[in-house]
Amino acid sequence: MKNDNFQPRGMRAPVAAVYSGMSRSKFLDLVAKGIAPRPKKPSIGVTIWDRIDLDKWLDEMEAAK
Repeated sequence: MKNDNFQPRGMRAPVAAVYSGMSRSKFLDLVAKGIAPRPKKPSIGVTIWDRIDLDKWLDEMEAAK
């Protein structure tokens, strides 16, 4: 069964950036500045952003307008 609407909860930087609507470099710049959510590191060599954290951050940015 194929589900084209599937969105993983844990996203690597390129996918998290696209999900957030920006380039990877801009997204990582905002993370480094403490503006965007910090990633989680579930194991060595794995860095992911939680979709729920990204949704909260995006909602807060929208509400601040």
